[in-house]
Amino acid sequence: MDRMLNSIWFVRILAFFIALMLFFMVNQSNIGSPSLLPDTPSAPFVIEDESVEVIYDEERFELVEEPGAVDVELRGSQVSISLFQITSNRSTEVFVDASDIEDEGRHQLAVSHRNFPSDLSVSIEPQVVSVTLRERQTASFSVDVQLENEDDVAEDNSLGSPIVSPLNVNVTANRETIEAIEDVYVYVDLTGADETIEDEFPVHFYNEEGHQLDVQSDPQFVNVTVPLTSPNKLVPVKLIREDELPDGLSFEDVTIYPNEVTVYGSADDIETVDFVESEPIDLTSIEESGELTIPLEVPDEVERIDPEQVTVDFTLAEEEELVFQSIPIEITGADAAVNFHSEAPETVDVTAFGSQSRLDDLLDEDIQVSVDASGAHAGDQEFPLNVTGPSYIRFELDEIETVLRFSE
Repeated sequence: MDRMLNSIWFVRILAFFIALMLFFMVNQSNIGSPSLLPDTPSAPFVIEDESVEVIYDEERFELVEEPGAVDVELRGSQVSISLFQITSNRSTEVFVDASDIEDEGRHQLAVSHRNFPSDLSVSIEPQVVSVTLRERQTASFSVDVQLENEDDVAEDNSLGSPIVSPLNVNVTANRETIEAIEDVYVYVDLTGADETIEDEFPVHFYNEEGHQLDVQSDPQFVNVTVPLTSPNKLVPVKLIREDELPDGLSFEDVTIYPNEVTVYGSADDIETVDFVESEPIDLTSIEESGELTIPLEVPDEVERIDPEQVTVDFTLAEEEELVFQSIPIEITGADAAVNFHSEAPETVDVTAFGSQSRLDDLLDEDIQVSVDASGAHAGDQEFPLNVTGPSYIRFELDEIETVLRFSE
């Protein structure tokens, strides 16, 4: 039958015969001869279990009890009934209008209809149905994060407190539904997690007995961040400088922000890290006070550092000099008995170059001059002298080496 109805020729032939029948019925009296078609008395046609649409204020009320199905009886000529039956795109409606209802509760409403053919009489059974409306309310609920499988987090990592955005969701429903909500959760599975989790998760609602409720919230998903950090520690930043400032200039003040960074990695690896170096700063290109953003070198043994760069704020001043006399020379690293040669100096004059304010604060004990005597030696040996002192001060020695005598 479906194949016949889908055939365009079948539909055309059927339409022709129906049109021919209607023509003879309408013009029978004008033709003046008995109709070629038999009389078509009124015949009933029943649409059983027709659903009833409820028209109501959906922003104010919630439909908690829908009306049952109804039977729709149509009466008219057999031709009209047949035409109604074969019409596949009819827009008939059976409905109750509750749009004027002001109070929640159960209401008895008459069933109405529309868009049925005018040549058919329509009767509906039952004529009155029950509709129950509940006034909608809006309430706000805080969202709790439930972490699942915490024991499966990657080894050595530590969990931080979850962060939820937004903190609350709104629910618009009838009073009974809102009062039934006891807990609001999102679930985050931590199985195999090895880095911070940041994603959207659906919101779930539960009553006092722990049963999940069919509730829609605004929003239905919330953003959850679960911090997950590997072992870490704070270490200072060490600025690496190349060459010297242009002649006549010195650092008056240098500020590193931040002056410490966090290194992440396994506990054994980060234990060996004492500082993080900057990428080399070419001092020859600096001619005036200012600010630089300097990337940091990530040590090979760590996973990452935070932050990955620092800001260096510096002030330049004219370079001054100050001579410190008779700074003692310290022998370091000696593996055997060693002394200065009888003719070698045990002290040295040191000239310090820097800004006036830094030189004013510099004391003799701030300057260390040393000679490294480590290794196997015998007799008299010449060794270079080394000088260290406060940062951003340059030092020059009157003597660059000394002679040590090693005893067997």
